[in-house]
Amino acid sequence: MSSFPSRLNPGLLVLRTLTSPLRAVLEVAELETAPPWWQTFLRLAFPVLLVSVIASQWLYQVIPTGLPPEAMPGAWGFGVYSVLAMSIGVLGLAWSAHYLTELFQGYSHPDRAMLAVTIGLLPAWVGKVAAAFPWPWGNTVGLLLIFYSLWLLYWSLRGILGLKRGNRIGLFVATVFCGAFITLIFGWLLMDLIPGATPGTRIGTTWLI
Repeated sequence: MSSFPSRLNPGLLVLRTLTSPLRAVLEVAELETAPPWWQTFLRLAFPVLLVSVIASQWLYQVIPTGLPPEAMPGAWGFGVYSVLAMSIGVLGLAWSAHYLTELFQGYSHPDRAMLAVTIGLLPAWVGKVAAAFPWPWGNTVGLLLIFYSLWLLYWSLRGILGLKRGNRIGLFVATVFCGAFITLIFGWLLMDLIPGATPGTRIGTTWLI
């Protein structure tokens, strides 16, 4: 089993992507050999998204949301749903990027695709925690971090997969569309299968944060 690069330490990498994103992408792109995709998922993506879900669910329990109790999903049920849905999102985006990269004349390899997608999604997982704080600051910061994550995902795909000029935006758009479609399909199925993942009374889309 190959050693996992020290520069991919989850905590330090999250900090670098928030403070110096392009430098973080460049450092990762310079890795001679990317770790196997499953190592990147289990040792980088999964720990960060798990902490994100635990922290956000805890905040929802201690900070009043202003919603009636029946409009809030169960902490455990929605927590399990969030972890599974976010994991599907990572895998869906990574494999979409992998299979689409060759179409856009880039370097198609699942290990580098998983690495690029994981780097790009780090700010969005921080945004999930930020969104648990009271409105409007929590939602605003969370939304800004999601946009920031999309921007970083573009640069991550561009830098780590080595796309040629003229093909970068096309791959980015196609990857996000396919990954979102996969996540939406499986997410709706999971929602109805996991007890407590949905509240008794749905008020708008607030239950799907």
